[in-house]
Amino acid sequence: MLSDLNSWSHWDLIFAPSLGPLVGWLLNEVNTKEFLCLVTKDGKVVRINPLATLDSFLEVSLQGSSFQTAVELISLFSLLGGKRHVPLSLLKCHARQAFEVILKNSMENVEVSDVQNLLMHGKAVCRERKLDEDTSSNLGNELHKNVGTDKALPVASRFFLDCLCYLPSEFRSFAADVLLSGLQYVIKDAPSAILCECNQTEQHIMLHEVGLSLGIMEWIDDYHAFCSTAATDLLNFSGTSHLKAASSGISTNLKYAQDAMDKLPSSEDEMRVSVEADGHNKECSEVCHAIDCVEVTVNRFGNGCMQHVSQLNEYKDAALVIESIRREEFGLDPNLPNMESRMLKKQHARLGRALHCLSQELYSQDSHFLLELVQNADDNIYPENVEPTLTFILQEAGIIVLNNERGFSPQNIRALCDVGNSTKKGSGAGYIGQKGIGFKSVFRVTDAPEIHSNGFHVKFDISEGQIGFVLPTTVPPCDIDLFRRLASGDTDQLDANCWNTCIVLPFRLKLSEATAMKNIMSMFSDLHPSLLLFLHRLQCIKFRNMLNNSFLVMRKEIVGNGIITVSHGKEKMSWLVVSQKLQADVIRADVQTTEIAIAFTLQESGKGDYNPHLDLQPVFAFLPLRTYGLKFILQGDFILPSSREEVDGDSPWNQWLLSEFPGLFVSAERSFCDLPCFRENPGKGVAAYMSFVPLVGEVHGFFSSLPRMIISKLRMSNCLLLEGDNNTWVPPFKVLRSWNEQARIVLPDSLLLEHLGLGFLDKDIILSDPLARALGIEEYGPKILLQIISSLCCKENGLKSAGLGWLFYCLNELYTLSFHSSGQSSLNPGMELDLINNLRKIPFIPLSDGMYGSVDDGAIWLHSDALSTGFDGEHGLETFPNLYANLRTVSPALLSAAAVSTEMAVIDNVTRMLHKIGVQQLSAHDIIKVHILPAISDDRITKRGKNLITEYISFVMLHLQSSCVNCRVEREYIVSELRNKALILTSRGYKRLIEVPIHFSKEYGNPIDVNKLIDALDFEWHEVDITYLKHPITESLSCGLLKWREFFQELGVTDFVQIVQVEKSIIDISHSLLKNMIWDSELISLGSIAKDWESHELSHLLTLLSLNGNREKCKYLLEVLDTLWDDCFSEKVTGYCNFKSSGDSKPFKSSFISSICDVRWIVSSVDDELHYPNNLFYDCDAVHSVLGASAPYAVPKVKSGKLLSDIGFKTQVVLDDILAILQLWRRLKTPFRASIAQMSRFYTFIWNEMATSRQKIVEEFHSGPFIFVPCASVSKHEDLVPGILLSADEVYWNDSTGCMDQMKVINPQCDAIGGIYGPLSKTLCSVYPGLRDFFVNGCGVHEIPPFRSYLHILLQFSTVALPCQAANAVFRIFLKWTDALKSGLVTSEDIVYLKESLLKLEFTVLPTVQDRWVSLHPSFGLVCWCDDEKLRNEFKHSDNMDFLYFGELSNDEKEMLRTNISVFLQTFGIPALSEVVTREAIYYGLADSSFKNALVDWALPYAQRYIYNIHPDKYFQFKQSGFEILNHLRIVVVEKLFYRNVIKRCDIASKKRFECNSLQQGNILYTTQESDSHSLFMELSCLLFDGTPELHLANFLHMITTMVESGSTEEQMEFFILNSQKVPKLPNEESAWSLSSVPSATESEETLQTSALPIFNEQNPLKSKRKSGINSNWPPVDWKTAPGFRFARANGFRTQAVDPQPSSSSQKQQEKNSDGIVAQKDPVVPIEINADWTIEDDSAASKEALIFPDSEALENQSNHACNPADFIVNVAFDPIDLNSVSESLELASCKFSMRTKLNVGTPNATQALLTGRLGELVACKYFVGKVGKTVVKWVNEDNETGLPYDILITEEGKGTEYIEVKTTKSARKDWFIISTREWQFAVDKGESFSVARVILSGNNVARIAIFKNPARLCQQGKLQLVVMMPKQQKEFSVVS
Repeated sequence: MLSDLNSWSHWDLIFAPSLGPLVGWLLNEVNTKEFLCLVTKDGKVVRINPLATLDSFLEVSLQGSSFQTAVELISLFSLLGGKRHVPLSLLKCHARQAFEVILKNSMENVEVSDVQNLLMHGKAVCRERKLDEDTSSNLGNELHKNVGTDKALPVASRFFLDCLCYLPSEFRSFAADVLLSGLQYVIKDAPSAILCECNQTEQHIMLHEVGLSLGIMEWIDDYHAFCSTAATDLLNFSGTSHLKAASSGISTNLKYAQDAMDKLPSSEDEMRVSVEADGHNKECSEVCHAIDCVEVTVNRFGNGCMQHVSQLNEYKDAALVIESIRREEFGLDPNLPNMESRMLKKQHARLGRALHCLSQELYSQDSHFLLELVQNADDNIYPENVEPTLTFILQEAGIIVLNNERGFSPQNIRALCDVGNSTKKGSGAGYIGQKGIGFKSVFRVTDAPEIHSNGFHVKFDISEGQIGFVLPTTVPPCDIDLFRRLASGDTDQLDANCWNTCIVLPFRLKLSEATAMKNIMSMFSDLHPSLLLFLHRLQCIKFRNMLNNSFLVMRKEIVGNGIITVSHGKEKMSWLVVSQKLQADVIRADVQTTEIAIAFTLQESGKGDYNPHLDLQPVFAFLPLRTYGLKFILQGDFILPSSREEVDGDSPWNQWLLSEFPGLFVSAERSFCDLPCFRENPGKGVAAYMSFVPLVGEVHGFFSSLPRMIISKLRMSNCLLLEGDNNTWVPPFKVLRSWNEQARIVLPDSLLLEHLGLGFLDKDIILSDPLARALGIEEYGPKILLQIISSLCCKENGLKSAGLGWLFYCLNELYTLSFHSSGQSSLNPGMELDLINNLRKIPFIPLSDGMYGSVDDGAIWLHSDALSTGFDGEHGLETFPNLYANLRTVSPALLSAAAVSTEMAVIDNVTRMLHKIGVQQLSAHDIIKVHILPAISDDRITKRGKNLITEYISFVMLHLQSSCVNCRVEREYIVSELRNKALILTSRGYKRLIEVPIHFSKEYGNPIDVNKLIDALDFEWHEVDITYLKHPITESLSCGLLKWREFFQELGVTDFVQIVQVEKSIIDISHSLLKNMIWDSELISLGSIAKDWESHELSHLLTLLSLNGNREKCKYLLEVLDTLWDDCFSEKVTGYCNFKSSGDSKPFKSSFISSICDVRWIVSSVDDELHYPNNLFYDCDAVHSVLGASAPYAVPKVKSGKLLSDIGFKTQVVLDDILAILQLWRRLKTPFRASIAQMSRFYTFIWNEMATSRQKIVEEFHSGPFIFVPCASVSKHEDLVPGILLSADEVYWNDSTGCMDQMKVINPQCDAIGGIYGPLSKTLCSVYPGLRDFFVNGCGVHEIPPFRSYLHILLQFSTVALPCQAANAVFRIFLKWTDALKSGLVTSEDIVYLKESLLKLEFTVLPTVQDRWVSLHPSFGLVCWCDDEKLRNEFKHSDNMDFLYFGELSNDEKEMLRTNISVFLQTFGIPALSEVVTREAIYYGLADSSFKNALVDWALPYAQRYIYNIHPDKYFQFKQSGFEILNHLRIVVVEKLFYRNVIKRCDIASKKRFECNSLQQGNILYTTQESDSHSLFMELSCLLFDGTPELHLANFLHMITTMVESGSTEEQMEFFILNSQKVPKLPNEESAWSLSSVPSATESEETLQTSALPIFNEQNPLKSKRKSGINSNWPPVDWKTAPGFRFARANGFRTQAVDPQPSSSSQKQQEKNSDGIVAQKDPVVPIEINADWTIEDDSAASKEALIFPDSEALENQSNHACNPADFIVNVAFDPIDLNSVSESLELASCKFSMRTKLNVGTPNATQALLTGRLGELVACKYFVGKVGKTVVKWVNEDNETGLPYDILITEEGKGTEYIEVKTTKSARKDWFIISTREWQFAVDKGESFSVARVILSGNNVARIAIFKNPARLCQQGKLQLVVMMPKQQKEFSVVS
């Protein structure tokens, strides 16, 4: 036990080679359940005890055997399923008893030899500890009181340590938890005592591990001390002082147990008397539970103890007893003083409340009181002549309970009125009820229960106080006769003296209701017939229901044979009950014996048989508790909590009872078989019994370990019957189930028993598969047959004695069980593989020679009728007689042993089975694979004759010619085996091809005359013997010689030398081979493998020829190689090296080709010497093209291109030759001629050499020009072309601009005479397209022309092309320059150089629209690029200026010019046209400017505030300059204002002029009286932002101006600026901006005409406050008190300025894509709707055509703010051609005339904004209600986006819909304004665009009409468009 079986048996050395690993062998082969093993974490196989029980653990621990204790502990741990299922409390209890005995024995030095004495001794100790109060302290406490010997503690500690040492490490924590708990009970400081006993480091480490696991601080502290202390200190540690301290409390009282026994009461009567004398017995108080400091005593109906005559005499009058109780127990004395009476009432109330809480909380069900009443009735004492009966009578008013017990005694009444004074305590047999509140449960349904018994008539009334729970009150007697009649059934006789006890339970008022009465009736459903099963006395329960006049009687009847029936009305239920009495005083000294029982529910059939009833059953503690998943009833005196609804799982008593149930369950099997219905057929009884066996996982809770314990017991017990004999009982592991009749034929009982020790399970015993597996029952199947066959083979003559007939049917059965009829396996793949592998190893196959063999010993063949399968008719046994005499075949007697009547299917099954295990069908292919190949590889075959070997080879050759299907797959394998192992007959004897090269002779058709080479040389040559040609198959086959030749060639026989592939490690590779790998030397490691080709024959032959010097033999050898090279040798010139470090495979020059190249044997054309191949040239064009004909060529000239490449003949010159030729070319006076192809090869060669000779090549290149550049173009690269050599700095690789290619097309190549002008192009990419890396990376040629080079390219371009031809190329170069400038690749020197060059007169590289080349020299005038077509049209005919011309540009190119190239042009001094053009004001008449001055003066502080917060950098610049711009700002108002464009630097003015409202020119801001504020502010923003208009600033100023004009107050405007525009106020230290003064009209005119400076205020305008003297009418005087602000704010709206409709004199701004003007976003403040709007769908309006009414004046449009881009920015338009326009109208100065029918304006911009926003919000809410919130988006919700739609609806699968909202408050208004941008968008989107017309009415009602696709509606006439015609006006005269 506990030994490692692997080491103990030396398994790995002795058994593993044949049987495999130990664990696998145990699982598969060992068939006994007495052998139980455990595999530990470290792989050890430990044997444990399969018979271990809790009693055996107690037994060995009491003996003090630490080893056996460890064995039992680990065995229990395994058998019970781990720590979760082990009864831990019971084990700790046993451990405590064991340590008590160990310590006592060690002190007394008593040797105990009898195990029974130890058990009795332990019981005495336990009983003494339990019962004797004087010695109630346990043995440990007694030991602590006495200071004795030092022997006790070391013995116990050593026992503990030894137990842990024996156990595997993973089980030590569990064992320590059990043992330490017991040891701590008797030793105060057990961990320290154990630690002191440690004398080895390993023991300390073991305790440290356990301590860390269990949290034992003493051991954890020792672990820390151990870690910090040297090992030597630990070994010298002395524990004497610790030992003395731990043993200071031990005494050696030898009379301990005897004294304790002497103090026990002498009899049960004495014990009972003592309990009666002391109503508060301390021992009993240990069992009772205190709740809320109040202990409730058990009350019973009847008297549980003997009545005493003295007591009856003392209380003759029951009323006096009750009165005595009230007075003496509760102090209800009329004479009691008031103070004491009040105190007593308080105590009564407190006690009553506690009792009430207790009774309410203990039970979860109201019906529980019925079970308590049944329990109390069973505890009562009954007369001998009555049937103990309990009757319930249910009435509307309450429940009547009748019981025919002896009746209540005064003592019972007193106990009922007391607390903790139950009359049931102290009984050795135990009562059901001992929890103290049984009767109190009736208060769940009643407030005043009455008891009438033996003259006592009392009630306990809690309606007047909770003390009524225990305070009795006398009541009048009840009419028991009436109840007796109700309780009597039809067959019962009336008995006046029957019912001695009557309890009346009147319902509470609320329980009288119908619903409550139904609940009361349902309570009685808990009275199940099974209640009577385990009651001690009660035999009958009656239930009379007066509500439905029903009567039910349940009566228990003991039938016999353990059968108990309970009648339930007309039904009857049966149980088989088995029970067992247990000696209980070992665990509980207060109970001498206890009884456990199991009840199996049965169903009785009409024939008197019983069938198992497998419903889930509850566990009983005399009364039912709940179900735990068991199919049978468990009964035991379990310790329960007060609720009686669960078993206490931590109680050692309950765990002990649980451990006894498996034995009782196993013994119940015979009770099943003893039933009359099963006596004749006990197998059915066993099957019925086994159906109740629980499986692991079915049971839960406290009883979850019970299935494992039961199954463990069953596995070791004789619980099953064998077939055919009802008297043979065997354990489960000795039976075989699932067998059939064929199994009994194949496996006779004697054979099965003799070889496997098994018997057939009784056929009537039917078990479920999970249960059978759990019990370890063997299944009949292939495994059993395999074991039988194996066992027979191991026995001498075993198979022969069984006979071939038995073997035949056994194989048939094996096949039938393992495979389907189709041949598919019925087993899983693993089982099938194991079965086949095991059968292959067993020698059970009968052979023709009478022996038995296995497939693993060699091939076995099976005869068949088609023996010649795979052969031709004439090639059979006669052709190969020697071959067939050497085959092993299955004995024909095996198949003939079958009976005559046997079907062919059975024979086929046996044949298939043999094939499955590897028996071969006698086919030619299998003969070769299994027989010939192994035989022909054996050297011993040479002794068996030449003919046999010849037949083997001939047979293989013949078969390979056939159309065998298997050969398609395995041909390569057969050939490989012949090549590597077969012996071949040669001209020099038997040889293997792998050992020596073998060649064809001339008889086999060898074309090589080998004698011409080896004649007169010492050279050994092997040729195939011609014997094979003489075999008969040669003549029978067509082209027999060719077949033999092809066959031997496939094996490796060659005409010439043999070349083989070999694998070499790096160590074995020759030095010459390593040189071939030098380029990968860094990858070479010792683990690298090289696959090389070698030919020792050729190497030896070349050596001989080189030494001989025979030129003719050498020439012939080169001819032979040339002839055979392509077919035989070309693939052998390259080997491969697999590098271990990287895993890559790299090629290298093989040893075969090296042997050819490294020997002097080639004949030269120039001398008579032999040369190395690489010293000679091959006569080819490549060499001629470089060197000519004077070179040493190899003789003869080879024809094979592969040989030429492989052998190393020079086909090109070497580097030194190349460099020499290069020097020659440089010395030429005139350009030489060469082909581009030749020079490409020339440079390619140099580039290939650059890696090894870079320094040498670079030095040569630096010495002079070396790049050949052609001076003319040719059609073919092979044609000669003249050219010159240039250096690397003079050329470049590529020109991405394409300029050079374009120049190449334009540039003439040669003159008429043929003279060379120079290189055609200096770009090399088109000349040498594949040599970029060489020229760029190797030679230093520029990838692209350098920055400065492009200037020279342009200069060259200007000499050969017109500007119009080169314009686009110039654009690309400029773009290139721009990219270089942007990426930072251009140096400052390059920029300076380019600027200076462009200013020079000779660098005319700029093309212009006038088709001339210019530079930036002043003589060419102003040169600029056009960024504005309209300006270009104005100035295109001006003198002294020109525009750059870049050709026809695409839109993308125009964008690049505007965004990218413009930066470059500006950098190099080429301005844009718009930069040099300025506006010059032209005006008529001066007007009063005070109003405009006041307006600007008022707006400046807001502009300052805006710039300070939004543009702080700009504001800082103003501040740094001292606000100079504002100091010089003047406002001039004129009557009419125009402007024209001028270029001042050229003194050029445009002839066109444009009317405008405002214009900023210098420091003067011109404006007209009619100008709107927005245009004025736009020009002001230009002044403040360096001439660039700032739209957001203009909008901001315009909005606040509009607010003032519309009547908003200052408070309202400030609220808008702060909250909507997010523009805080200026800091106090910043002075507000203002104009210095407001000049009069005369002063303004004077200033303009005289160009005099305006008059400034002497003070700084930023430092002085506003002057009140400015005469201004702005802002309006009453704007601060204007109405409207409070109204807007109260309605939740925030004001936002809007852009006004375009004034009559302002120009309309172009759309988004016109002149780059983009619509801006205005911030929008969200608005709120305080009231709920009712939205109506005006579908009618959207369907009908709209007609503009002529008789009705149209209202002004009130829509949301229009996009500022539509109305604000002034854009100049080209004038209309006056000749093409009627009446010469100029649109730039038109105004709309006033109309009576359609008046467009914005009288209240703020209100228009709010109306539009509100309409959009209403429309959004409308669409959200239609399609949902997730798909609707209000695009203007946060700010005005300026988009041509307001709402976006995106539904999945339906696309996107755009909604434009038009809102009005007038229901009569039938028109709205739509912008051109919106209308264009509507046309583009078509059906995806809709207009939502919203009409806002009173009472918060809104109507919405939807117009889908308005463009289509207009086409259909359902909508109409209106065009407003401008009013004609004549032009003002112009003053310039």
